[in-house]
Amino acid sequence: MTLLHTSRALCPECLSVLPAQISSDEQGKVWMTRSCQDHGRIETMIWPDADHYLRMTSLAFPRVQPDQRALHATGKACPTGCGICHRHQRKPTLVEIEVTQRCNLRCPVCFMSAENNNADIPLERIADLYEAIARTAGIETGVQLTGGEPTVRSDLPQIIRMGRERGFRGIEVNTNGLVIAQDNGYLESLAEAGMTGIYLQFDAVTSEPYRIIRGADLLAVKLRAIQRCREVGVQVVLAMTIISGTNSNELGAVIDFALENIDVIAGVALQPAFTSGRFEARRIVPLTMGDVIFMLEEQTKGLIRADDIWPLGCSHPLCDTGTLLVPDGSAYVPVTRDLTREEYLSLYDPSSPQGSVFSDIVARKNMSLSRGLSIIIMNYMDAYTMDLERMEECSMFVTMADGRLIPFCSYQLTDCSGRRVYPAWGLPDKTDTGSSWREQGSKS
Repeated sequence: MTLLHTSRALCPECLSVLPAQISSDEQGKVWMTRSCQDHGRIETMIWPDADHYLRMTSLAFPRVQPDQRALHATGKACPTGCGICHRHQRKPTLVEIEVTQRCNLRCPVCFMSAENNNADIPLERIADLYEAIARTAGIETGVQLTGGEPTVRSDLPQIIRMGRERGFRGIEVNTNGLVIAQDNGYLESLAEAGMTGIYLQFDAVTSEPYRIIRGADLLAVKLRAIQRCREVGVQVVLAMTIISGTNSNELGAVIDFALENIDVIAGVALQPAFTSGRFEARRIVPLTMGDVIFMLEEQTKGLIRADDIWPLGCSHPLCDTGTLLVPDGSAYVPVTRDLTREEYLSLYDPSSPQGSVFSDIVARKNMSLSRGLSIIIMNYMDAYTMDLERMEECSMFVTMADGRLIPFCSYQLTDCSGRRVYPAWGLPDKTDTGSSWREQGSKS
């Protein structure tokens, strides 16, 4: 093994913080290794190619610090002392509000454990969460309403309107699309309230992956939801959860589908599945962001090359990467093709909301762009892959009941027995959520 650098990682059983070695093996694969005095040695493969790993880590961009006035003092170490603490090195660019823990699906791969919790945020408390985001991150920050499944709430239009009235310009709904596809008036009500787009769970262009990942054939539902968005004029981003051997062979087909429907689809978010819940292993080989990048090159037949994928700049270079496909005659090309680091640094706008950095580069180059397709790869971390130096540069947060903002990967973190570090909304008692919210409101 050749040592590349060191970091801090976790024991997946006790979540102790451990010194970690990032090394490459004889095959060029990159591993994160650490040893717990109680639970032994743990090895996690984090990238398939060392040269590519070093290229990506070399493309770190200047950090934009969070507002010092919004930091919460804490004596706890990462990842249990979040919210945003003084150790954090980047400002939020996307903040989630979990408006419900309820869901109308029971997906086998879901990390939300929706079947165990039927709780909603009281409508009157959501205003407090918007205020917390405005105070901590600013109203220019993108807001994503999520869950559970947010469309199970009949008052979701009121929640959207509440955010728009407070000045938030980007409010996206993270949805499985069932209600949008089946209720002809519902999408219209969301659009009229000021929703700026939907983040649609979309795992494949064939039926079988949905049966495995979601427990039912939902392809027709997804297509109907997209058509409804076309009719109403709502922008769609396809969110593809990628599981090796299940739908990992459909990356190219999903990109093709998005380009064929570029009048309504603005982007594709590729998300290698991460683990939250019960698991047990010593040598972990997950599907990594690097794997997805090389799969894209193969499955798009060179439309997207590995070197076309660049870090977004808003977070650690191994957390969020992507490109933007723009028209070139009758074809599409990545705007990052043959881009140099010096050009990127000169064109990069650190104030860009998450995911819009490439369209901002197009604007700064004075290129006319009537349409384009954003491709984003999101490299979430679990207890096996958690690199605390990466987490300290997270720009995607979840809002807590007491007004804290918790990095997404930290908030979703569980040990190998499924025990969460942070309960839903940071509330200590999920058995009576209404009372817990009222009690929390009296403290904040």
